[in-house]
Amino acid sequence: MNLAYESIDECILYEHKLYNPNLNNVNFHLHEEFEIYFLISGDVNYFVEKSMYPLKYGDLMITNNQEIHKPSFKNDRLYERITLQFAPHIVRTYNSPRLDLLSCFLNKPKGQQNKISLKPTQIKEILRLFNQMEQLKNNAGYEILKLNYLIEVLVLINIVFMDDNLSENLSTMPELLISLLDYIDMNLENDLTLESLSKKFYVDRFYMGRVFKKYIGSNIHEYILYKRISRAKEILAEGYSVTDTCGKCGFNDYSNFLRMFKRTVGISPGKYKGNLGNS
Repeated sequence: MNLAYESIDECILYEHKLYNPNLNNVNFHLHEEFEIYFLISGDVNYFVEKSMYPLKYGDLMITNNQEIHKPSFKNDRLYERITLQFAPHIVRTYNSPRLDLLSCFLNKPKGQQNKISLKPTQIKEILRLFNQMEQLKNNAGYEILKLNYLIEVLVLINIVFMDDNLSENLSTMPELLISLLDYIDMNLENDLTLESLSKKFYVDRFYMGRVFKKYIGSNIHEYILYKRISRAKEILAEGYSVTDTCGKCGFNDYSNFLRMFKRTVGISPGKYKGNLGNS
């Protein structure tokens, strides 16, 4: 526990941000921390894997370290949100026989049931906890309080998660985009250049790119990269070598795989695999 306290600001990352979407390009995220995202203002859809969730004030998004995700802005209205990222190992000690604090992140299909809509009383409570975390001073008791507020947030979210039927309430996407996302997901080890996708779907690649950009807010190439890295993490967890993983997730160049994995995840695939063994 002392090690966790020493690195508390690396294990628990809180951020409250207000900005203009036009001046801040937000790309896909795929990080080792689990994330809680709370929308305060802005016209935002939130993309997770192949699902697009419309958001309103008080909606929470929860994502684990295998789910690629990003906000997609519908206009240039000022955007305000709170994010709370945390290393999953730091809270496992506090699980009880009746409640696994990571249950809401893990006991669901990948890319599904990510949105949690809070009632007014629940919004008030979670904002109170966020505010407490935001007002923390780095003095005696700081580490204990920061961890305590995170645990309180997780207890609240899990209670809502278990009580809610969690209807998907997804945003509508064009049939072309739905088919494209499905095809990419099923063919990560194959050729997924714009030219090959254009031929597969009998559509101009520039038009396909514009549709993707309009609804997802990023380009196809970046999406494929993050999907392949996400798949690489799964393959490494299954026990395959780094070399085998490179081919199985669609990278034809080993050095490029190493570089892209480290850029995206923050550590090399070899170190990532070693960390899995240690945990």
